[in-house]
Amino acid sequence: MRDINQVDLRLIDTTILLVFLGAMRHRQATAVAREMGLTQPAVSHALKRLRNLYGDALFLRRAHGLEPTALAHELEPKVRRIVRLISETLEGAEEFSPDTAATTLKIGAFDYELTGIIPKLVAELRTASPNINVHAFPLQNREALEAMVQGQIDLSIGYFDFPPNRETAFVAEELYSEHYVLAGRRDHPLFSQGLTLNAVAQVHHLLISPYGPNRNLVDHALHLQGLKRNIQTVVPSLFAALSIIENSDFVVTLPSRVAQGNAHRFDIVYAPLPIDGGSFQLHAVRHIRDASNPLHIWLLEKLRKIVSG
Repeated sequence: MRDINQVDLRLIDTTILLVFLGAMRHRQATAVAREMGLTQPAVSHALKRLRNLYGDALFLRRAHGLEPTALAHELEPKVRRIVRLISETLEGAEEFSPDTAATTLKIGAFDYELTGIIPKLVAELRTASPNINVHAFPLQNREALEAMVQGQIDLSIGYFDFPPNRETAFVAEELYSEHYVLAGRRDHPLFSQGLTLNAVAQVHHLLISPYGPNRNLVDHALHLQGLKRNIQTVVPSLFAALSIIENSDFVVTLPSRVAQGNAHRFDIVYAPLPIDGGSFQLHAVRHIRDASNPLHIWLLEKLRKIVSG
């Protein structure tokens, strides 16, 4: 048989593969022609192409008909598998069933989503579809979009600092809008009185930022009053911040859902900021090629259920 690297795959088409399987089944060229609606010369031509392609006679002419060679017997299950796969592509995608689906969902999610959404999603999937696994990647914004373009992740959950729907390669769905609150340990004296800008400026602050110190609307409001936050510690993650404020005099500005969901676990309290601290929208973003993917549609339904609960 010829080295497969030297075979021009363009010479292969489904007709000669079906002729091959017909010849293996009937062992008669006339029977193959009748079954496939071809002329006998067309069947003979297809068999000739197969012989040239594989460098083997494949079928020996005998008085009783065609006798397959050893190579023909070796090729039969492989050719049958190829034809079956081609047939499956024409039948369309299999109907998605969460009970039987077995796959790994690759999701881009950063600190906020890893803290508040991914744990709930994993718990939900353990019940609804135990054979679907989750692999979360710490990606956000442009990094997450690029990973979707490259097929490295299926979906990204998070805040995007630009309108993702303007990116024609993506489909974005807003899950909810989030705002900020101020949090501290349960017996922190700041929370026993009404919060004011002066009081907020006087306490020790912890800042959550994976990229170092930055300013937000709270800082801007304090600056207009000639005040500023006394930031003494910067940590990159929400859980690190929650662990610190539980056992210190630090306060921290948190998304409200994070504060609410972790108040009992970390024994903290929280209160509205004395100014509008701003808000952000959380989106679930998919690549446009997956807009009709039944698995992704089902996943979005689960995310809506999780964030609305």
